[in-house]
Amino acid sequence: MRHLQSPILNSRRRAARSDARQCVILGLALCTLCLILAACLPPDPVSDPPTPTARHGDAAATLTGDAAATLAAAEFLATRVQQVLTENAAALTSAPTATPSATPTPSRTPTRTPIPTPTRTPTASPYPTLVLANFPTPPAAFTGEPHFFFERPIGEGGNMFIASSYRYGSTGSHRFETHHGVEFPNTAGVPLVAVAPGVIYYAGGDQAQAFGPQKDFYGNLVVLEVAQPWRDHKVYALYGHMDQVLVQAGQPVNAGDVLGTVGATGVALGAHLHLEARLDKPESYWDTRNPELWLRPRDKAGTVAVRVTNERGQYLPGMRVGFTCSDGAYRFLDTYWDFGVNPDDAYGENAAMTDVPEGFCQFETIYTGKKLTQTARVTAGEVAFVWLRP
Repeated sequence: MRHLQSPILNSRRRAARSDARQCVILGLALCTLCLILAACLPPDPVSDPPTPTARHGDAAATLTGDAAATLAAAEFLATRVQQVLTENAAALTSAPTATPSATPTPSRTPTRTPIPTPTRTPTASPYPTLVLANFPTPPAAFTGEPHFFFERPIGEGGNMFIASSYRYGSTGSHRFETHHGVEFPNTAGVPLVAVAPGVIYYAGGDQAQAFGPQKDFYGNLVVLEVAQPWRDHKVYALYGHMDQVLVQAGQPVNAGDVLGTVGATGVALGAHLHLEARLDKPESYWDTRNPELWLRPRDKAGTVAVRVTNERGQYLPGMRVGFTCSDGAYRFLDTYWDFGVNPDDAYGENAAMTDVPEGFCQFETIYTGKKLTQTARVTAGEVAFVWLRP
């Protein structure tokens, strides 16, 4: 009996399972149809989606619609802005593509010129294109007795000090020709006085007779022949660019007598006195000497004579020599730029300065990239000698 019923039961079970599967499939189809119909319906105007919130600490802050929209922008800033800026910077700094259109000429916009700051370290001087063999040979010794024949040429109320920017043998930082004298800047009309007793050799203008490289170079001038000779040489003092000339040729004068007034006649940039010392040839522009070695230094001050030479003992022109003395002030000299100016017959220097305070001074210059230094003691009323050489 069991063997006869078993196939029948199995057949019924299979039919039940098939019906169940069909029900499931039908149910899924109905659900899908409902979802499609719901999607086609218009949205409910009353219901809104939930508003996103952002938490700050422990408090929940509800974001408005605009604030919520900025979340995407914030994410963009965090991820893309840096990349965009980098790409734009590369585009801005890249070379522009040439176009056939005319390129406008850039305007000449003036730029501010930096004001140079003073330095205590001398800089290497540009080496002049001069033949060193054309310069005289320095004496073997560098010494000698002082010959301070000149007192100050400026009268009462005037400036007694020499301009440091355009000393004898220098070029004023390459702005002018090599200087054959020294300058005393003063206002027009300041009295000029005789530096020593003597006789007036010449007084007047130089429009007809040249005392410089050309006529009308010094304008109104006076040439004083000093009464006291030096080593059998006649000594002359020349006053250039005067306004008024108050003496005549052949007139004897004493030290301090008024000769005229400061002016700016001839080739002059502003009112000042141009003073020269000449030996033997009062009308020769090429027979000058450094007046600072003839002027008596001020109280508690002396004079320094400087010589700068190379390994062969030849004068080196245009060398900047800087030095600091007991007063802490920085000073500088330029060695004589060309052989048109002359070393002193006794010393054989190629730079000099008066009114240097007494005490020790440290001198230095740069030659072929190396610093040459020397310490010298300056004594009031005397000449100190400084020889810088490799």
